[in-house]
Amino acid sequence: MYRDAKASLDERDRAVGAILIGEALITSCERAQVLGETSGPSAWRAIRDAHDDFPEIWRNLDRARQVLARRGINVTGYDELRPHVRTRLATGGDDADAVRVDPAALDDARRATDELKLAVPGADWAAIEQRTTGLVRVPLLRRRRNRLIVVALLGVLTAAVLSWVSAMVPHRKPSRYELMRRELAEIVSQRRVKIVDLQRSVGDRCDLPQARELTKQLVMDGRSAEAKGFAATYTARCGEDADIVRWANAPVP
Repeated sequence: MYRDAKASLDERDRAVGAILIGEALITSCERAQVLGETSGPSAWRAIRDAHDDFPEIWRNLDRARQVLARRGINVTGYDELRPHVRTRLATGGDDADAVRVDPAALDDARRATDELKLAVPGADWAAIEQRTTGLVRVPLLRRRRNRLIVVALLGVLTAAVLSWVSAMVPHRKPSRYELMRRELAEIVSQRRVKIVDLQRSVGDRCDLPQARELTKQLVMDGRSAEAKGFAATYTARCGEDADIVRWANAPVP
């Protein structure tokens, strides 16, 4: 059987790694249990974090059980214990508003961990514990969460500093010549939009006011040849108009 095979499993094994993570989270919850006996915001935060971490214990233990079962290892002890364990870590205290860590729930998690460790063949748990002291003594999920919070705060601080520096740097004030060029460019742009609208509106109709305005705008835009062509076409279609002829023959501005 695989159980009797001479194998040396370490923390790099999937089942062993999952068990170690579960043990580390149990240790974190036990620390929260001690803090929960005190009063104040730190005790409440410790209980809250432990309550969030507790489901991860069973997820890792169940993952280890699945890996071992696929290898043909007998995990009956864990299977018999699992349906009867307490899955909620927080429990009420004597005070109606008090919330405490349920020690029985931690005991169930410890017993389940021990059952899986007994089932793992060829694992030197004492040596593994020495190599992974940091792993079993650090609340993994909180460390990861705290790292993300620190990174986010640094990002916000960096953005604030850059914004402050940008506001402090003096910006060159545009000259009167540059402002005039911008205004003229805006006027030219608006004129060309107006020309397009007038051309679409006049079309083949004899609309004298719009025909006069179109001829004028073409000349003002420096398109004298186009103004003369439009004046000739309009005169042939609708008759001569003195204003249209005057604008068509006006010098280029």
